Amino acid sequence: MSVYKVGENLTLNLDERKLFKGSTEVSLPELSYRLLVCLAERAPNVVSHDILLDYVWQGKIVSEDTIKKRVSRLREVLAVEEKLEPIIAERGLGYRLNLLVKRDERTVHLQGEQQNPSKLVSPQFHFFIRDRVILSGLVIFGIIALGVLQQREPSKILQPEQVNISLLTPDEAIELDVARFMGLQNSSKIDSAILRLENSINQASNKVAIFSILSELYLTKHKLYGANQDDLIQAYQFAVKAVNASNSQPWPYVALGNVQIEQGKYKNAIESANKAISLSPKWVNAHAVKSSALNHRGDISGAWQAIQIAHKLQPDNPLVQKIRAQVLLNKNMFSWSERHLESLIASTPQDAFYLLTQAEYFLATKEYEKAEKALIELLTLKPNFIEAHLLMASALELQGKVDKSLVHLERIANSQSKYAKLALLLANLADDNNRNVKGKPSEADTYSNHFIASLTALSNKDPDQFLQLAKKAVQSGFSKEYLLESNIIYTSLEQQGQSDNLLKDYQALKTNLFNIKQARRVKRVPIL
Repeated sequence: MSVYKVGENLTLNLDERKLFKGSTEVSLPELSYRLLVCLAERAPNVVSHDILLDYVWQGKIVSEDTIKKRVSRLREVLAVEEKLEPIIAERGLGYRLNLLVKRDERTVHLQGEQQNPSKLVSPQFHFFIRDRVILSGLVIFGIIALGVLQQREPSKILQPEQVNISLLTPDEAIELDVARFMGLQNSSKIDSAILRLENSINQASNKVAIFSILSELYLTKHKLYGANQDDLIQAYQFAVKAVNASNSQPWPYVALGNVQIEQGKYKNAIESANKAISLSPKWVNAHAVKSSALNHRGDISGAWQAIQIAHKLQPDNPLVQKIRAQVLLNKNMFSWSERHLESLIASTPQDAFYLLTQAEYFLATKEYEKAEKALIELLTLKPNFIEAHLLMASALELQGKVDKSLVHLERIANSQSKYAKLALLLANLADDNNRNVKGKPSEADTYSNHFIASLTALSNKDPDQFLQLAKKAVQSGFSKEYLLESNIIYTSLEQQGQSDNLLKDYQALKTNLFNIKQARRVKRVPIL
């Protein structure tokens, strides 16, 4: 037998393909098991990414984020009470096991005896050895078969096909599918993954992973491919199914939190993230969801604290870098945000969500032509990405291209997106048409709804009410300066205003927002 003692209370049995924590068997998905074996056999050395890809994923091309997610989940399994990271990421090199690994010497001795059975064979068997060996084999096979038959009721005897299937448990098969389908953004691949996973549900023993990844796939489909409400409903329903299947695992709550953010239910998303954090304090995805929800809600200080926890745990994690870049934009810390975005896009040049964040960075830094160029590239890749159309509308109208901006605003207004009402109001202000909204606005009482209410007042020819509600939006955490800089809003105010004081108050509001964001900047301590 090949047995490794890992740390103080873990035992890894390679022959039985089992991991024990003390005397209790720990269930591991196939990919996590391979990862542990790969690290244990090479401990304490660093294992490179190339070796991990060959050993764990068997040469398949997977993203860096997929490797990090798998390592993160194995960390949770190996975690001990002390604050000791069981797996260390060596930047630019790979990963190493941070637990003492010893080969069980007793098993080596037994293995030696098993590999020399000739010492136990009596000399008489060397006479006519070939015939005797064949005969002995047949006899032994018959004895074993008879013993198995006697120990089983006739109705419980397994057929050969059933025996072959049992060599790979349903849990292992499903985990392999789930790992393969993480992070998909291609439409046909998403649809194929959804079909395959949905067809696997009834046969799977581990439904939590399938429900969670299905929620993520439907949410990605909703965001990138037209903001169809049916996809968002499916994402929510599968997240709820995942939570109901297991309320003791963090992934379902992270999936649910992401859906709740898209629904505008930021308070609920924060609660889901907190639940995930309580179950797995060191899983950065949970902290990232919390930060994103707080950022959307306008609590930039809370969002910064949450993402800093994740950043200290895994500074190179792509999800952490993306959320951190978004929070930094709301703190006017553009150079830090830019570094994250450059790193992300260099590693994954066609990731739609990285390109979207980069476009918003250009809008925040008033580089409108660069924003337009980035969004042309993004919309070429994902022409139905509604949020990208919203940023493109801003990039165009801030350059005075209002007619071109209207094309994108009308597309958003005719969608089922949560941005439909915002786009409709801006479009109506631009050309004085009365379009009907089709989308469903955010349900939360947040800065976004205050801002929409302010635009509604402006559409109703009440500029004073517009200013009051816009101020309330800023006080509630509204941070998108490029929307307040809108030429459409300024022109409408100019047409409705009966005095210069209105435009002065509007300019004061924009200055106030800038000062608020400047005050959020991290204060650097001078080096003495």
